[in-house]
Amino acid sequence: MNGLETFLRRVALQTRFLAPAAAVAAAALVAVPVVGQDPSHEPEESTVLMLWGGVRVDGELVLEPAFAYEGRVSRPVASGDYRVRGLDDEGETLFSIRFTPGEISDGSKGFSYSIPFDPAWTEALDRLELSGPEGVATVDREAGARAMMVIDRATGQVRSLLRNAAAGLPAALAADSSGVRILRGLPRPPG
Repeated sequence: MNGLETFLRRVALQTRFLAPAAAVAAAALVAVPVVGQDPSHEPEESTVLMLWGGVRVDGELVLEPAFAYEGRVSRPVASGDYRVRGLDDEGETLFSIRFTPGEISDGSKGFSYSIPFDPAWTEALDRLELSGPEGVATVDREAGARAMMVIDRATGQVRSLLRNAAAGLPAALAADSSGVRILRGLPRPPG
């Protein structure tokens, strides 16, 4: 289990400081068995793109901003009625995965997968689209930029996952900002 998975599980069990959809996705790590295609063919750790979200009890699809980070590939075990696609600015598909989200104890569903990250996506990935029987949800670069993952530089552990973080880091993290690495949601071109 990598640092992000540990962090998301802790969030699901201890608090709901993130929006309910984030807690749904975090709980999905416990509920959804995920494995790599073949561990002998994929490196233990590489740059991956985390895709996560869920379906709320009321049937609303929720897709969270994606993060590119050093971690382990975790793909869907089987295909299903749900799909996440990465699209460029012309609507062309860069990647697509099909899956069935895991059931969560409160009646919602969630998923969290990490797929190998193609460095070209830093420039090309414009938006993500989650589709399922309930409809479609999207996250574009603007919405993705408002989310931050804060990683401890020394340990590589995720310290915080912030949504709607346009204002910057909370005071406790800002005081120790030299020791953290910040990743913005949806990989962004440098500059």
